Amino acid sequence: MRFVSNEVNRDSHVSAGLFCAAFNLLDEMVLSDHEYEAVAELMKWFAVNLRGPFQYRLRSRWRAPRSICWFRSTAHEHLARARELAAILENQNVFIRTIRCHRTGYVLYEDEIQVLAQPFADMRFRL
Repeated sequence: MRFVSNEVNRDSHVSAGLFCAAFNLLDEMVLSDHEYEAVAELMKWFAVNLRGPFQYRLRSRWRAPRSICWFRSTAHEHLARARELAAILENQNVFIRTIRCHRTGYVLYEDEIQVLAQPFADMRFRL
């Protein structure tokens, strides 16, 4: 599963993910104190409980810049918190949609929570 915004990521050329949208919103300083604290807490939780897979991009210089992250559907706690974050973003008029896909693309990294993959060419139009 992938949570994406309407923005297009300049590296992957597909819709920017949930965390990019959250960082942008934090930078804009438009959140109320309560919302800012909630987003900051969720981002802190993810920083502790979600391995950053981007060092694995170094393994494949050709695929790496266009790789994107997916949550596994079995990552229930991570998905619940991602939905909390998405709800806060949507309260600020940042539209977040959920994409489900069985084929994530060329896998560069995976663990029990997530997959980092470059999408197959035939998938890019959906992303």
